[in-house]
Amino acid sequence: MTAPAKDTGAVSAAEAEPEPSSSSGAAAPDRLGALLATVFVGEPPVGDGVDDVYRRADLIRRGRLRRVVAGGAVTALLVAAVGYALTAAVIPGTNHPGVAAPAPGPTPVVDPLLGAVASVIGPRGLRALPREPARGEGWRQYSVVDSRSGRPRGLIEVSAYAAPDGLCFPVRADADACAKPLRGGDDLEYTRYTDDRDADWQVHEAIARRLSDGRVIAVMATGERGTGDAAAGRPPLTAAETAGLAVDVRVSSAFDEGERCNGPDPACPVLKVPVPVGR
Repeated sequence: MTAPAKDTGAVSAAEAEPEPSSSSGAAAPDRLGALLATVFVGEPPVGDGVDDVYRRADLIRRGRLRRVVAGGAVTALLVAAVGYALTAAVIPGTNHPGVAAPAPGPTPVVDPLLGAVASVIGPRGLRALPREPARGEGWRQYSVVDSRSGRPRGLIEVSAYAAPDGLCFPVRADADACAKPLRGGDDLEYTRYTDDRDADWQVHEAIARRLSDGRVIAVMATGERGTGDAAAGRPPLTAAETAGLAVDVRVSSAFDEGERCNGPDPACPVLKVPVPVGR
């Protein structure tokens, strides 16, 4: 006869673990859904997703285009405003009502002869300025100063004459003789003169004649008067520079065809060696 089994009170593992309840099994998907829900906030429904993506891209593109157009318009307005301001500053505008118009002044005269003189003396630190009265019918005159110190360095006088029938170039030692001129090309002949015996009136002079029409140009450079010093009273042009200006086409072109100092004319320069031409 078999003995009855004793109840030890032990519980099997299968009996010890409780059955998972239906409520805990449903909680995990709910939590996952809640987490994923925040990701798709503001997104279009799945059914219209593709169309909405293209619509939003189109809106973004249009917004960028509007910003680019607006920026271009602002830039164009700024350029127009700056251009108007610069134009108004450089070019005198129309007078506004109630504002008095400025009195008309003389039109500035461009002097090619001054440019020719400046090109010669400028590299040596000298500057030529019109000396009043600066010009007349057939003559011009310029004061020369040191560019840095402003110290006077003398005077350059240029005069034009007409000698269509020829010219007897003067000889200082003999009033009845004619000097043999040098040639300055096929159409030019010239002579030059230097007088530095007087410390207060040192002179370099050149007389040039154009063979084709008899136009004569005389250039005289004198040192500053009253220095009492030969070095301080040296002419602002050398003898060669004086002759170079006399044959320079810019110098002869600076005078109109009718301008001439055939004289004697009190307004024309008093040359150390006068040009022997008649009226």
